[in-house]
Amino acid sequence: MSFLSSLLYSLIIGGIFVYLFIFAFDFLYGEKKEKQERKIHKHFRKETIKKIDLIEHQPRKFTLYTVETGNGTKKVKLKPGYKVVNIVKKKSK
Repeated sequence: MSFLSSLLYSLIIGGIFVYLFIFAFDFLYGEKKEKQERKIHKHFRKETIKKIDLIEHQPRKFTLYTVETGNGTKKVKLKPGYKVVNIVKKKSK
């Protein structure tokens, strides 16, 4: 019985450490493109996405995408930690 509980404890603690390691790696070195695109699809879930283009990529800072939807074209900035920021044009005077 102690072998079974020891094995279960090792699996739970090991799983937590693996999850934390993956999260820290994504936060420090940037997410993979597939994860970023899934996040964009989740952010624009009420709109139909036609095309996603990569504009600029700086691994520890941000990644810029152009998202073409049914309503128009929008620019999106993804920061490490899966934060999505919509970029809005400045008003001209």
